Amino acid sequence: MDTFDNDPFGHIEAGQVAAPIPEQPAGGDRIRRLVLGGLIALAVLAIAAVAFATMNAGRTNDGSESPEAAMQKLFDGLSSEDLVAAVDAFLPGEADPMISYTGAIGSELKRLEVFTDSIDPQGISGINMEFTDLEFRTEQIAPGFVRVFVENGDAFVDIDQAELPIGDLVLDNLPPAERGMLDGDLPPESESMGGDDFYLVAVEDDGWYLSFWYTVMDGIFSTTGYGSPDFGNGLAPVGAESPEAAVEGAFRELLSLDLEGLIGMLPPTEMRALYDYMPLVMDDFNETVGAFGSFVTIDLISLGTSVSDAADGAKRVKIDAFDIAFSSFFMEIDGAISFDGACFDVTINDANGALSGFGAEIPESINSCDPALADMLGSGLTGVDMPDFLGDIAAADTGLLAVKEGDRWYVSPTETLGDAMLQGLKVWDRDTLQDYIDWLIEFGGEASSAALF
Repeated sequence: MDTFDNDPFGHIEAGQVAAPIPEQPAGGDRIRRLVLGGLIALAVLAIAAVAFATMNAGRTNDGSESPEAAMQKLFDGLSSEDLVAAVDAFLPGEADPMISYTGAIGSELKRLEVFTDSIDPQGISGINMEFTDLEFRTEQIAPGFVRVFVENGDAFVDIDQAELPIGDLVLDNLPPAERGMLDGDLPPESESMGGDDFYLVAVEDDGWYLSFWYTVMDGIFSTTGYGSPDFGNGLAPVGAESPEAAVEGAFRELLSLDLEGLIGMLPPTEMRALYDYMPLVMDDFNETVGAFGSFVTIDLISLGTSVSDAADGAKRVKIDAFDIAFSSFFMEIDGAISFDGACFDVTINDANGALSGFGAEIPESINSCDPALADMLGSGLTGVDMPDFLGDIAAADTGLLAVKEGDRWYVSPTETLGDAMLQGLKVWDRDTLQDYIDWLIEFGGEASSAALF
């Protein structure tokens, strides 16, 4: 069943080299391969998004009885090409924000013909994965937090390129040689999973779940020597009384380089690992990056916002206007940055020539809607007329996504990124996306030619 048709949003290894590497194609074909490679990667990600579209209906949210069982649950889902079951192995607080918009994004990518209408979220064609005879070992980080290593097992992957649901937008832009290659199969690959030191962190929370963010944090902080935190006794969440107040609070903390304050405006469930781990580096941050505030002052003077409904009770807070003042006694400059909903305006007072001393003449005022600047950013800069990218951004209904936990509102990084991608895709049609592909290929070709002379 393809759940995209019921979308509530409207449209909402590498193989061995056994022969000399052939001479690289010149000009357009090489650039075309780069551009289309990105689109194919997008299509592959979209395939995962399709499967996640069934998440809310198919996910049980039940934890596993042990860390090893949680890891086995992940590989069982992958072996059956059931990504819903695979994601079910992860902490709901991390996974749920990731899948809020993936179904709608998948609908848009189908509409734009990045991949085909025939894709089935319950059986992805062209991909066969099997993970068998898996053995695990565990290392306790702290009570309720365990590293789960894949100690042994076998992996088998078979990809039939001709069966992958890659859409006509990608296929129509492939050079003939690459289009022909998609008619054949890649050789199946089998290998042992033992000795790779691959692990994920499992967290106990009414059952055992895998955690993406705790795995990332553990890897970073263990490698850099900071070690493990005092789990459950990290930074205190702050939040705000309303969605717009949460966005304004996050904006002010960002401009003041207050990392602890900024984290306090993020959802404590979604970003639980960040709350636990960041106290380990707070002193170092304040002594280095935070000290920058001693030389430069940035103040939010005013912020205009509007609020609309987003998915699952979230609120989309759109920034309609703002005024920011900045100054540096060290460089003896000051100025302002303003946005009126359409144009950015930057004014700089460099009376003593501190910036000019770097060898560049700094204008007193720059406006993003200045026709001369627009010409420079378009054909004046690239030599190729660029599609109206800035216009497309302005047309998209984008904003920062605020979510409610308890009685407080927080700014969700995961949902903000997902919603921005969705809203950006919605303003395009197939022809517009083709215009961007043509521009990238032409611009890339001109840049390559210029580099030769």
